[in-house]
Amino acid sequence: MDAQDTRASQTMRSVRLFVILCATTLALPLVGASQAASAALTQGVRAYDDLEFEQAAGLLRRALAVQGKDALSAADVSRALSYLAATELLRDRRDSARAIARRLVIQNPRFRPDELVFPPQLLLLYEVVRRATPAVTGHAAADTAIRPGSEAMAMTLYASSVHDIAAALVALDGRVVRTLYRGPIGDSLAVRWNGLDSAGTSPPPSGSYVLTVSSFNRDGRVARILRMPVEVLPGPTDTLPHPATPADTVLLPERRPMGPALRVLAPGVLGGVGVAVLPGLVARGEKPSGARFALGGAVTLASIAAFVSHRPGRQIPANVVHNRGIHAWQNAVADVARRNAERGRGLIGVRTGVPVILTPDGTGP
Repeated sequence: MDAQDTRASQTMRSVRLFVILCATTLALPLVGASQAASAALTQGVRAYDDLEFEQAAGLLRRALAVQGKDALSAADVSRALSYLAATELLRDRRDSARAIARRLVIQNPRFRPDELVFPPQLLLLYEVVRRATPAVTGHAAADTAIRPGSEAMAMTLYASSVHDIAAALVALDGRVVRTLYRGPIGDSLAVRWNGLDSAGTSPPPSGSYVLTVSSFNRDGRVARILRMPVEVLPGPTDTLPHPATPADTVLLPERRPMGPALRVLAPGVLGGVGVAVLPGLVARGEKPSGARFALGGAVTLASIAAFVSHRPGRQIPANVVHNRGIHAWQNAVADVARRNAERGRGLIGVRTGVPVILTPDGTGP
């Protein structure tokens, strides 16, 4: 019985071990897929430094193949391509190295390999490929506002080598809205659009456009096209901030009201007149006494004194100061609205997107 228990226990341990091995094997691809491309790039560079070129090539290609949130940044893509080109060149695969160098030029025309890191043969190969691969990349402000005709938005172009380009603002249907430049480009060039259409009289309608830059080879044929999305928007309505709203915007009375004083005066005057006159009206023929007139006069004078003590129509200093602050805020709001209307008159908004480099048939690099 003990032997059977022992065999059963060993069998269960073997089954558990088998399950764990299977689970580990199935999880390996998931771990590799979720691994950041930067880790593969680091390992590839280390393998290159250790002269393990076969391993370096595999790691660098794996890093470049990662897509999505774990993909390499643009700078790391350039770094990976430069090391991969050097690796292929040192493996005596010149055609592959040349193709990778060409991909690097198109991906980043401004890139130059580090002379302290890479061998002279790679630097020479890259220089030859760069001069034979006309391409540009560009940068423009993501959001800006211009006054058409007197102001302009600028797009800075960076070239791989000296070649001819043609830049234009194009509608989505292919219609040229405005030709911006045609001629040579050296290291860099600023292309400007003043916000007007081809007639030079008015801005194009609000909507989506594309700023295209075509690179020509030595035969005059289009070798590469840079496309940057451009959206023309109505001019901004507010360019200056409004002043802060006061805690209390209710206007207060600046003078003491007449109502409370009149409510004190009227009964007294009527009472005094009643004391002096009413007895004579009730008892006709009775001669009024001086005391009755004195009492009526005293009541009337007392009511007049109470009326004066209420100071009707007198300014209330605290309320005057309060209202002055509100009036100043209202005037400031009106002034900002007026200035914003003046500043926004004739303005258009320009929003640009991420540029994309295409070959003439519309495919990628």
